[in-house]
Amino acid sequence: MSPPPSDFKTLTASDGHTIFSEATGSPSNPHVVLISGLTLSGCVFDDFCADERLLDKLYIVRYDVRGHGRSGKPTTAAAYESKLFADDFKTVMDAYKLVKPVLVGWSMGAAMAADVVAHLPPAIVSGVIYLSGVPCTGELLMQIAGPGVTPAVPGLTSNENVLEFQKSSTLFVQKLFASPETVPYKDWCLYMGHSLSPEIMSLTLGRTMDIEPLRKAGKEGLPLLMIQGTADAHRIDAPKGIEEVMKPYFTNYECIWLEGRGHALHYECPDEIIRPLIRFTETYAGKDYRS
Repeated sequence: MSPPPSDFKTLTASDGHTIFSEATGSPSNPHVVLISGLTLSGCVFDDFCADERLLDKLYIVRYDVRGHGRSGKPTTAAAYESKLFADDFKTVMDAYKLVKPVLVGWSMGAAMAADVVAHLPPAIVSGVIYLSGVPCTGELLMQIAGPGVTPAVPGLTSNENVLEFQKSSTLFVQKLFASPETVPYKDWCLYMGHSLSPEIMSLTLGRTMDIEPLRKAGKEGLPLLMIQGTADAHRIDAPKGIEEVMKPYFTNYECIWLEGRGHALHYECPDEIIRPLIRFTETYAGKDYRS
């Protein structure tokens, strides 16, 4: 299958760093911003976004988060302030003329919702979808992280031991999949090849975020759809469940549990997430959830 035509743009962030972005589908369709997880870039969604159902129904814009992939890689703590992540989102919105898109975040990409709601005008997004989503960095992140993946964190953020970093990167990627032994080598290379430097990993995980504005928006009606796998090694046996920390704050809330699925839902079971993604986006995109 040939990849669909994409509209690629290299944008300039508010602090001068570059943001690599691309769009697929028709701008006349409901708008989605799709954000990848920690260590990865938008190209992990290439096959997912080539699905004809998505091309027919949605306009999907994705971009590489600062420090990741083809975007700029600053190495100062000031460059990882929450407001700058929100500014990047707005830069992408403006470049593609997006109107109240649905923000879809995979894993750490979902944390972008907290940045956006905290620093941009109210109701700039019409809804949020968490694909195995992480609400924010800090203590809450560690509460929902399973013991299968937490041992990787020290090695991923330390500059002192190259071998430990490589071992931790391998463990982190293994835990993305419910059955890592079934992942073809070329796909394994794709996910391993995006590992960040320990320095940027530390800056990304250590940045400060305020989740309270997101909780407030949830109480005001911001729609939240969470799609989770029951075999997600990033979550199994975590101190707290993701529903426990999110559901109480959202009056318009839905959670779909996928039996036997892991963390990388777009890779393992695209058919199972495409339908609810389209349904949710067609319902809410372009609308002000406060009205």
